[in-house]
Amino acid sequence: MADAPTVARFTVAGPSSPRLTYALVLAERIHLALVQLSNGSSVFTGCDSSHKPLQGHRHAHIFCECNEEPGSSSCGEITHVTVYASSGFGRDDLQALQGLKEVWGCDDPAIRLQLLDLGQPENFESSSPLLAESRVWVSRTPFVPVRHPKVTRAGVPKVDASGLQIGSPEHELVRLLGLAGFPEPVAVERVAGTVLGGREAVWREFVCRRNEGKGRRAAYDRGYGFRIEFAEEVRGPVAVGYGEHFGMGGFESDGPKCIDL
Repeated sequence: MADAPTVARFTVAGPSSPRLTYALVLAERIHLALVQLSNGSSVFTGCDSSHKPLQGHRHAHIFCECNEEPGSSSCGEITHVTVYASSGFGRDDLQALQGLKEVWGCDDPAIRLQLLDLGQPENFESSSPLLAESRVWVSRTPFVPVRHPKVTRAGVPKVDASGLQIGSPEHELVRLLGLAGFPEPVAVERVAGTVLGGREAVWREFVCRRNEGKGRRAAYDRGYGFRIEFAEEVRGPVAVGYGEHFGMGGFESDGPKCIDL
């Protein structure tokens, strides 16, 4: 499906759109709706016809975005949803995306979704910081490692050739970026949180545990944030770690939406 769309972008509306801190919750509900609407398409289930997980993370990622207008009275609500699958959407997948109109919200009110357009990431780089091309990327939702830090029997941290503790959040971030096909960053710096509705939101405010699924995680109730810099520009989306298909571990192209430590 070389020419098939890989991005479906929606606006979000409703009586009480959830804050970005509930991105994981809303993404799960959208995922369930797309599985039902597509009659279990592998692009949305992430499994083949034998119910075995697909390899390579080429199935759908669901990203919730908070793109606040300057001077708005936003409290950090989700404004857009982007569904991305590098494998591309087939005919049945497109019908499911076009049929996605409404899901139940995080406190039961219905959340309305309106499909804006279909296309490739470069078609949306001016409207979505998730899909831009940039050298510097900053966490917008928490990165949750899938491995624990490694220590010797004497309790001494095990380190790699670069001096990073194996299994530490920084080491996991670099490792998972490499597995996802991104180049090794030239700099990795922790950030304490992001900015929502004009105020600081630290990572512990985010829901970081799925209600469904058995994805690998090291500490599902705790997330981390980073500013990462590559030697050259890379195209988004950039998302790694536990829950990456449900909006966790998502980065935006460099901007002022992070809290320094």
